Amino acid sequence: MLGLNLRVECPYFATFRKPTTTSIILTYLIPPYTTIRGMLSNALGLPRDDYRVQEWFKIGIKPLRFSKSREMAKILKLKGTGETYQKSFPSSPIFREFLVEPSYEIFLVGDNSKITEVYSALKNPSRPLYFGGSDEIVDLDVFEPTKVEEKEVSELRCVVEGIYEGCVVEKVPYKFVKVGKNFDVEYKTVSIPVKEPIKGSFKAVHFGDWGDIWVG
Repeated sequence: MLGLNLRVECPYFATFRKPTTTSIILTYLIPPYTTIRGMLSNALGLPRDDYRVQEWFKIGIKPLRFSKSREMAKILKLKGTGETYQKSFPSSPIFREFLVEPSYEIFLVGDNSKITEVYSALKNPSRPLYFGGSDEIVDLDVFEPTKVEEKEVSELRCVVEGIYEGCVVEKVPYKFVKVGKNFDVEYKTVSIPVKEPIKGSFKAVHFGDWGDIWVG
């Protein structure tokens, strides 16, 4: 079994918008799994609404640095079909949260051939990569694929599914699920360690010098 480690840095700002917010734009502290898969799909050059990457990898997230701030933004409110839009309400100023120079380590575990394919794509992406908004550029370090193994551990310093003490708990978008002709979003509740490691009994994947990571 192969694993792949990415170090992702946004050199300026990033916003991982919570889709249920309207009168204020709130951000997740970590990139949703859907955002990570979108970046991988972009590197591979896959067309819009091609979600095959969802089945390729389990994903682990380790926050390295994030600091939340807020600004006043003027938002243009539009409605439409996607092909055309029309202005439905006057523009209005609202508060928008953003993360200042956030940095994460992203871990992928999957089939050897898929790990090798996405490694090559990230080293030479088909399209420019971004993280969050389309104007939020990303600085990416991609390390060579490595053999990984599962193990039982009692503490972790990465994002873990479930609710644990001393953490920030977020319900983040995990994957897209087709419902009829449309797609719905499946969410996953995770705990994000702040200062101390998360303690418990976990099945994790050992990534060598990068430590033990929960992947899901």
